[in-house]
Amino acid sequence: MESAFRHGYTEEDFYELLASRYVRDRSLRGFEAVYELLGRNFAGDYLHAVYRVLSDDRLRVFHLARMNEAQKRRYQKRVRQ
Repeated sequence: MESAFRHGYTEEDFYELLASRYVRDRSLRGFEAVYELLGRNFAGDYLHAVYRVLSDDRLRVFHLARMNEAQKRRYQKRVRQ
């Protein structure tokens, strides 16, 4: 979705995040079929993505932005394990 890219990142950044080591969680806000990804793009930016799984198994990304400090700590802790 267009709203996913208003923070200056692109669809390519999302695919780069998927190609790296990432952490995936169900929505921390409790939304059904919504997931959060924490990872890095090839430029080294720490990114937070939120997406919904559609009924035909496609993904709809609606948020892609730089991680806040709490997300970055959570990502670093879980990637080290």
